[in-house]
Amino acid sequence: MIGSAVPGSDAARKIDSLTIFSWVWAAQSLVQMVFFRGWIEDSPVQGWLFCALATAVLLFPGRMWLFVPMLIASMIAFISQWPFVANHVYLDTFMCFTMLAGLALVLFHSRDGDGAGFDRGLADRWVSKFAPVCGAIFAFMYFAIIISKLNEGFFDLEISCLSGMIEEAQAYRPLISGPLSIFSVEFLFWFFIVAETALPVMLAIRQTRLLAFYFGIPFHILLGLMGHWPFSSFMMSFYVLVAMPSFKEVVWTVAGWVDEVRKQIVPWLPGPALFALGSVAILVGSALFKPSWVWLPVAGLIGAGTLWAAAKEHLKHGLFGGSGVMPMWTAKPGILWAVLALAVINSASPYLGFKTSTNVAMYSNMRTEGDMNNHLFLPTISLFDYQRDLVEIVESNSAEIEAMKTHKARYGFEGEEFDVLVPYFELRRAVSHSDLDNLEVTYIRNGEQRQFVRGTGTNVDANLDIAPNPFIAKLAYFRPVFKGERSYCLH
Repeated sequence: MIGSAVPGSDAARKIDSLTIFSWVWAAQSLVQMVFFRGWIEDSPVQGWLFCALATAVLLFPGRMWLFVPMLIASMIAFISQWPFVANHVYLDTFMCFTMLAGLALVLFHSRDGDGAGFDRGLADRWVSKFAPVCGAIFAFMYFAIIISKLNEGFFDLEISCLSGMIEEAQAYRPLISGPLSIFSVEFLFWFFIVAETALPVMLAIRQTRLLAFYFGIPFHILLGLMGHWPFSSFMMSFYVLVAMPSFKEVVWTVAGWVDEVRKQIVPWLPGPALFALGSVAILVGSALFKPSWVWLPVAGLIGAGTLWAAAKEHLKHGLFGGSGVMPMWTAKPGILWAVLALAVINSASPYLGFKTSTNVAMYSNMRTEGDMNNHLFLPTISLFDYQRDLVEIVESNSAEIEAMKTHKARYGFEGEEFDVLVPYFELRRAVSHSDLDNLEVTYIRNGEQRQFVRGTGTNVDANLDIAPNPFIAKLAYFRPVFKGERSYCLH
C-alpha cells in the first residue's frame, strides 16, 4: 500500500497525512492504556482488542482496514469505562467519533465515484474532512481550560491547583526541579496564566497558528515531566494534525535520510520492516523500563519535528504567513461541526447544573455546587438540580461509603483529608452498587438527618437503593464538594 510505504528517496514523498496521523494517534492511545490501567479489570475484552489494534496500527500505519477498526474499538473501550475516565479520555471518544463520522460522509459522497475503494485519495479526503473539527475542538480545549481557571480559588495561591503543581515539581521532579526553582511560584504562576490564555487565541487564527507551537510543544513536554504525560501525548497528537502540511515535509526529509542510511548499512532489510522494528523497540522499551522514559524521547522527537516544521514555514513565509497548517474554520466538514457543539456543551455542563467531571475543567479549583459559584464572571444557570442536592454522610457500615465522607486535595496539604459533601446522585450510585445485604447509611439531606437501612420500607429516600437512570449515569459524574467556602484542588 502506497500510504504505508516507509521512506526512501522516492517513497518518502508518498507518505501521506493518514499514515503519519494514524501512527501518532495509535501511539497516544497506547500511552492512555499504559497509564490508565483500569480497563484490564473493568473491560478486558474491549481493552485488549483496542490494545491489539493500536499496536497493529503502530507497526503498520496508514492501513485504513486497521485504523478504522482501531477507532471503533477505542470508542467501545472508552465508553465502557464512562463516566470514570479522565477529561481528555472523554474527549478522545468525541475525536474518534468525528473521524468515523467523517469517513462515513466521505464514503457517502464517493458512492457515485469510480469505485476505487480505500485508495490513498480517499484517505486524503478523509483527513481533510475530520481535521478541521478535531483541530477546532483541540483549540477549544485550551479555551475551556483557561476559562474554568478564572475563579477565586485558582488565584488563591495557598490552595491553587497551579501553584500546588509548580511547588510539587520544584520539590519532587528531579529533571525539572532545578530550572523551575530559579523562579518564584508567583512568577511561574502568572507566566503560565498568560501563556495558556494566548494559546487558544493563537491556535484559532490561521496566521498565528504555528506561532503557538513555540510555547505549546515545550509546555506539553514540561507537563509530561511533571507527570501528566497521558494528557500531553493526547494534545501533542493534535499539534501534528494541525501542522500536517508542513510536518509532512519534515517527515519526508527525515525519512529520506533514514532510508539512505538503511541502504548503506542493511540494504537487505526493506524500509517497512525497519520502521516496524523501530515501533517494536518503542513497545519493548515501554515494557522493560518506566513508560515515561520511553515517552520522553518519542515525544521529544515528535515535538522537535513540529517545531522544525513551524520554523521552516516562518523562515519561508514570515511569522504571519499563515501557511503550512490544516484549515480549521471551513465548511468542508459540514454536519461534523455538530461534534464541536457537543464539546462546547460538555464544557459548559458545570454552569448548567449538570456534571462536574469530564468537562475539561481539570485542576481549576472551580466550584459551582450547592448554590455557590466562585467563577469571576460566568453565572450559573441551574437547568438541573444535581449540584444543588448535596448530602453529608454521617456514618455507614460500608467501608466504600464511609470513605466518601472525606477527600484529599490533589495538590498541597499532603496527608490531610478534608470533610466533603457528596451529590445525592453519587450517594445513590454508591448505595445501589453496594452488595451489603445489611447496608446502613446515616446522612444529612436538606438539613435533616436521615437513616437508610436496606430492605426496610421506612426509608425517607425510597429511591436511594435504586440505581440512577443508566443513560444519565453513563454521562454524568460529580466530584465531592469541600465543606466551607474554600475550593481545594481536584482533578
